Amino acid sequence: MSAVPEQTLALFPGALGDLLCCWPALEGLRRRSSAALTVAARDAWFDVLPADRVTPMSIDRREISDLFSTGALSDASRRLFGKFARVESWTGHGDENFTRRLAEASRGAIAVHPFRALAPDEHASQYYARCLGVVPILEPFAVRPEAARWVDAFWQRHGLRTNTLVIHPGSGGRHKNWQGMAEVATAWRAGGGSVVAISGPAEDERRSDIPHDVALQCERLDRVAAVLARAPRYLGNDSGISHLAGVVGTRGVVAFGPTDPRAWRPLGDGLRVLHAPEACRRCGPDGWCIHRLSVRAVLDALRATPVAGSASEA
Repeated sequence: MSAVPEQTLALFPGALGDLLCCWPALEGLRRRSSAALTVAARDAWFDVLPADRVTPMSIDRREISDLFSTGALSDASRRLFGKFARVESWTGHGDENFTRRLAEASRGAIAVHPFRALAPDEHASQYYARCLGVVPILEPFAVRPEAARWVDAFWQRHGLRTNTLVIHPGSGGRHKNWQGMAEVATAWRAGGGSVVAISGPAEDERRSDIPHDVALQCERLDRVAAVLARAPRYLGNDSGISHLAGVVGTRGVVAFGPTDPRAWRPLGDGLRVLHAPEACRRCGPDGWCIHRLSVRAVLDALRATPVAGSASEA
């Protein structure tokens, strides 16, 4: 009878981009320890994490909320956390009650890390690996088979070719949204290219301002990942979707203004970061505008992006 593998639980409350930066550390931990890995995160994120390497758990489970309460630990919490030989948490740091209750419920080792405590010039992926004491491992995410079939039909239905630009004009904060997206889309279409505009539930109004040929609105993340992997070129901001583009091997440009790409650039080698950190004299410190990063600079970078398997097209 084969032995039951040790089990590790990671509690991660962050957004998609944070989790994708953490993933290389989690993969490094999984391989080093040969332990089965369970990740507690937002449910939607599991549509893109490698399904064969992680067991999903909702970060909203009642047993996790129980760690923040003050009453007696429930039997369900003891059963859940008692299964794990190791628990790594990026929630509850600085809360002595949380740490005590997690230690009481768990049968193994626990560690509670600050959510973000990056050293100067340290990338987030290096920070999370430092928390775990592992070497981060990043391999491109594969598109799931059903999503691959879906994107084949999507590409054919809309007649998309190698002059297609996929744009995600939003992010988790308006201050990170470069204001030249619409002008780039207009110029791209004027040059004979097609534009696919990606938006989520919070971005519907912003997406409608982007000239586009095809809209991908509130779609499942596995299908968004498939579109990004197929995209000849991509343009986005510092966002979870840009991080997803990085891990599926997308080629293109990411515009960074107020945030530091040394810490938060998307992983992977296909995306070029254009960073314009200096404030605009005309638009003020919060204006992530075309005076700081010109439309011409972005178009030139996109046109210089090589398209796999074909000649570069403007």
